[in-house]
Amino acid sequence: MNETLINQIGEQLKAARLNQNLTLDDIQATTKIQVRYLDAIENNNLSILPGDFYVRAFIRQYALAVGLNPEDLLGEVVPESISRSHDLSRAHRDNDGIVRAGIDHRQTAKSRISGMMPTIWLGILVVVVLIMIWFVLTHIGIGSQNSSNDTDNVSVSTSTVPSSSSARESSSSASSSRKPAKKAATKLDLGTPEQNAALQTTIYNLSGQESKKHTVKITARGTGTNVKVSVGADVLLDENVTTDQTISIPADSEAVNVQFTNVVNATMTFDGQKVTVLDTATPFWNVLFNLDK
Repeated sequence: MNETLINQIGEQLKAARLNQNLTLDDIQATTKIQVRYLDAIENNNLSILPGDFYVRAFIRQYALAVGLNPEDLLGEVVPESISRSHDLSRAHRDNDGIVRAGIDHRQTAKSRISGMMPTIWLGILVVVVLIMIWFVLTHIGIGSQNSSNDTDNVSVSTSTVPSSSSARESSSSASSSRKPAKKAATKLDLGTPEQNAALQTTIYNLSGQESKKHTVKITARGTGTNVKVSVGADVLLDENVTTDQTISIPADSEAVNVQFTNVVNATMTFDGQKVTVLDTATPFWNVLFNLDK
């Protein structure tokens, strides 16, 4: 579909909307498509849409909402399916942690070690804290024992150690033993997704997540599944997944789109939280994460 045709479609959709005195908010309420995507279609600013599939799917939904025939606009009935013809022979994982169209087995060990680093550091921190507590408790016990011995032995002068100094040392030891508990990290709440059967899409709207980095993990089952992960025009993964894959989503990403074929052969998590994907043998299904500021 060329750029001139898209521009004409945007003008026709906008004209039909204005002719019915509808706002973009009205269209959003009907189609469940965000206003920024509807505005992008009207103004031929398609680079912000999650992918080529959504250009056709969103136009089709918009056309139906304003009473136009989407086939007359698009000149086709069936949207493009997911391509399976990509060259995966030079697949690799970049230094930034993003999977690029395939697997570089030489990087698999490094990736696993990197994934284990937070757990390793947490274990080291716990050991250090336990050692500090043991050290403080041991020295408090020794000090108490020495104080008892000094009381029984009248030959030792009590003036050698000022009482104020002893009080300060006891206070310091007690303070060091009361270490503040480390605040547990808050898990991301995915909330309840929207299921849009017309777009064959599960939609998660997550507020305040655009500026953060995220992680998508695909776990394959059986014979595997074709998966395409994209952020805008950037494709982070596009291959037949037969083993577990972890994809790092860069900060400042407005939306993340994950497309599946053979949905029944895969499960997925987003930042460690289980994602709802239809358990069906549908030809393909999409999961869209809108990451608002």
